[in-house]
Amino acid sequence: MNINPVAFNLFGKIEIRWYGILIAAGLVIGIVLAYYIAKYRKLKADEIINFAPFAIIGGIICARLLHVVVNWSFYAKYPSYILAYRQGGLAIQGAVIGGIIALIIFTRVRKIDFWAYADSIIPALAIAQAIGRWGNFFNQEAFGRPTSSKLGIFIAPENRPPDYMNAEYFHPTFLYESMANLILFGILIFMHYWFKKRPNKYPNGLILNAYLIIYSLYRIFIESYRIDSSYVGQIKVVYLICGFTIIVALVIANILINKFNAKKKEQALIDEEKEEK
Repeated sequence: MNINPVAFNLFGKIEIRWYGILIAAGLVIGIVLAYYIAKYRKLKADEIINFAPFAIIGGIICARLLHVVVNWSFYAKYPSYILAYRQGGLAIQGAVIGGIIALIIFTRVRKIDFWAYADSIIPALAIAQAIGRWGNFFNQEAFGRPTSSKLGIFIAPENRPPDYMNAEYFHPTFLYESMANLILFGILIFMHYWFKKRPNKYPNGLILNAYLIIYSLYRIFIESYRIDSSYVGQIKVVYLICGFTIIVALVIANILINKFNAKKKEQALIDEEKEEK
């Protein structure tokens, strides 16, 4: 089956690729979902719309930047491809970093709770990833090692790595991640439901950190199938990024829980003193 990465040509000159269409669709759906999640959590939902342009700009810049840095051996030889992001090559870890940096600045300027809005936005990111991953299908990239499984996807010879020219079918790792992202989205939405039904029992920020931990865990597993990974020595770069992310997320979650519990105890003591008076 021949897969054309170009959806159509605008004015007969400008190529509009499926990759770009799917990324854009994921962003739009994600923004709408984040808006309604913020509303559900009784936050100022309009702030999601106000933040969206900054999230998109920061996310895309950092996603591309991280991809280029990690694959610098290629881009050093072909610098003209550095800005060719429409053809693929956005690191989701970079998008998360860019989005978080943008949200930190935005929430400080607007004087709103960073953790509450981060929790509201992060399920939208999971669904946007699930949609955006299909751009890899049309670009015939981000696939895994050869397989005889019925799930295997045919990769055209021009898109196969030189060492795998004799193989025809490969693990569709983009599909595995898309499905995992959908499941993660469901988990995060359930967490919002659970937390809202039990107010004042969980601190804001846990949903964001749950995303970081769960995503990193299954990304490590999926990455073990990938044959296009970048390495530092003998270790895949994604393993290092995900491992570091898990440690940081666990530490932050622990700090948030401890601060939350300490604040509750402090408030309980204040309430007791008021009752005694």
